[in-house]
Amino acid sequence: MRLRATSSALVRCGLAASVVVGCATSPASPPTHVVAPADLVWDYQVTASRGGLDGLAVDVRFAPMTEGTLHVDDDAAPFVRDVAYASGAEWVSVPNRGSLWAVPCAAGCRVRYRYDLRQAAAKLDDPETAIGAGDVLVAPPATWLLGPTAGGGRFRLHMTIDRPWRFASAMLPPPGAPTDTFEAPTESLESSSFAAFGAFSTETIDRGPMRANVVVGPGLLPLSSADVAHWVATAVDAIAAYYGRAFVDRVLVIVLPGEPGSPTRGETLGDGGPAVLVRAARGLTVAALKEDWVVTHELLHVSLPSLGREHAWLGEGIATYVEPIVRARAGLVGPEVYWRELVEGLPQGLPEAGDQGLERTSAWGRTYWGGALFCFVADVTIRQQTGNRRSFDDALRGIVAGGADVEAHWTVEHFIEVADGATGTHVLADLHRTLALAPGSVDLTGMLQRLGVQVQAGRVTFDDRAPLAPIRRAMTDPPRGPSPASSAPSRGVSRAVRE
Repeated sequence: MRLRATSSALVRCGLAASVVVGCATSPASPPTHVVAPADLVWDYQVTASRGGLDGLAVDVRFAPMTEGTLHVDDDAAPFVRDVAYASGAEWVSVPNRGSLWAVPCAAGCRVRYRYDLRQAAAKLDDPETAIGAGDVLVAPPATWLLGPTAGGGRFRLHMTIDRPWRFASAMLPPPGAPTDTFEAPTESLESSSFAAFGAFSTETIDRGPMRANVVVGPGLLPLSSADVAHWVATAVDAIAAYYGRAFVDRVLVIVLPGEPGSPTRGETLGDGGPAVLVRAARGLTVAALKEDWVVTHELLHVSLPSLGREHAWLGEGIATYVEPIVRARAGLVGPEVYWRELVEGLPQGLPEAGDQGLERTSAWGRTYWGGALFCFVADVTIRQQTGNRRSFDDALRGIVAGGADVEAHWTVEHFIEVADGATGTHVLADLHRTLALAPGSVDLTGMLQRLGVQVQAGRVTFDDRAPLAPIRRAMTDPPRGPSPASSAPSRGVSRAVRE
């Protein structure tokens, strides 16, 4: 999970009114700067020639700062060109020192440069910096916006893009600003969420207080844009049903074709606005979408606060454990599929010799399936302690009810405190001590037997005479509660690579 507040925005002249609209101007036009509020400290004018395929031209004004050192992501730095600052009527070239550029900015300054986005996408081919798929380029603003090493306040981005190309961002337009303008806190830039440039189509999914804007890249045949939107909408509806409410007010979902032979992969970023990037398996069919879990996994990451890379086991564990529950309760898979996945996957999360607990072990199996094992044990234990009246569902619902999503940054201690408070138990805190801060031990085989889960000749069967059979059934029962759209939240990286 990569850590990166609220409706995704799309810019294209002539788009429907349901999305943010902006008309391109000539790249030769002089930049026009909106009057800045008091806390606006960086003001960017960006021109994306041919939708960014021919590069980006950036003209930025910085408020006064004591140290005028600008930087971008280290891997992205080689694609920054022609950095210069204004000195009266002259432009003075600025050499780089690695990924840093020093400019005199004690009284404020104006800087311009170019960014070779297409070359960055081709050479880096990394969703955390820049990737491309045909005439669509995806790169977080941290890749292509030079920013000071110290921030505070907000930054504003004005995007000019040639028709018929489009720009999509998880950032919001500020009130009263032009619709080609976006704004976010400066601290969100360094780990900023996805942005897309190029020749893509768009779909909008409205669910009462919640909206998902979907960017659909070319090359996804046999899937149509509507098929992709339905795929995302199915996941949105299933997760909203699980929580019994809208779980985020907005999210940007970018779907591009993946590499030949690669399965569907996903990643979630949160700072500056929640966004998901999905690289769909080539040749993915409508029938196969029902079996593909990646969008559900990533949107679950969107629904919960970021905990930091050091606690990836909990974020990935939740998404790994809850995703099949969500899909089973929505009728997308049967209980047999859910339990077969657990029976096959959870043993990969058990500690091995030398393990020091989930907080101190970064192996793949312990991160994904070890985290899922923690959630599974927590779910069964909460149900046992409360007579099946509370569950791990309630722990997560308590967090979502407070309005936190992936854009929020929480400590793991606060997460556990809120989650336990929602169940009226201390189960998560106790398990954190025994399974996360120490390797602990889990009698997984015994737990499955008591739940009445049996595997015979590779086939999952159920024993309803088992002592915990009512708990097993409740874990995949459809939810009871208010309509998902009846309430809204009050108001970071996650990568789906589960095997």
